[in-house]
Amino acid sequence: MAEVGKNIKKCRKEKNLTQDELAERLFCTRQTISNYENGKSEPNIALLVELAKVLEVDVNDLIYGPKKKENRKRQKVRSVVVMAVACVLLAAVEILVPFARQYSWRNFQIAPLYLLRYVLQPFGQALFGWGAVEAVRAYAEIRIWEGKTERTIKTARMVFRVTAVILSVFAALAVWMAVELTYLWCLSEHMMRVQGSFDSSTVPHLMPGQLQNLFLRVSVFHRFGGVFLLPGAALGFFRVEQEEA
Repeated sequence: MAEVGKNIKKCRKEKNLTQDELAERLFCTRQTISNYENGKSEPNIALLVELAKVLEVDVNDLIYGPKKKENRKRQKVRSVVVMAVACVLLAAVEILVPFARQYSWRNFQIAPLYLLRYVLQPFGQALFGWGAVEAVRAYAEIRIWEGKTERTIKTARMVFRVTAVILSVFAALAVWMAVELTYLWCLSEHMMRVQGSFDSSTVPHLMPGQLQNLFLRVSVFHRFGGVFLLPGAALGFFRVEQEEA
């Protein structure tokens, strides 16, 4: 119960109350409040409920620790920003794809279409999945890991790390592929203006062919229901915050 005492003290200070003032509102002595905060004695359930009312907090805040309101506010802002960026990105992809397709047919250049379909769209889907879960947790004030066992939390942290590694690898490959496609696109445009022709087989590629094929095969799965939503959502769901653990 020592942690409960610390939580009582923290909530009391956040309300700018002295021990005497809190004791007066609870119709007890200052020494009683001091004993609670120092862990020398423990309040019963009824008194915890009364403490929560006086301090204008949830009982869980006294048991598990007060919620970090500023962190929750930042989480709300972050989730809205991420969702907005993802929606704008996905909308832009859908708008630009027909133009990119026409450009590829007219100029025999697939780089713009590949950039949209296999780099930006999966990235936007992953962002949307993460932002959606963050928004649900922030606005519903869900504390997912509250009361969970240490083993469950360790498993969640492991899933988070694995998901983070997967998305980090994909992001690195996506950037590499974007640089590769942009390089070929610019080079082809330049050579078409200067020489009137362009042979991609004569150009040294920045990304190994096997790695490029693997990336494209993985990325193509986003067409089957937006599967990149899943790792993005997992990243948000399994992100174990310190106050929740």
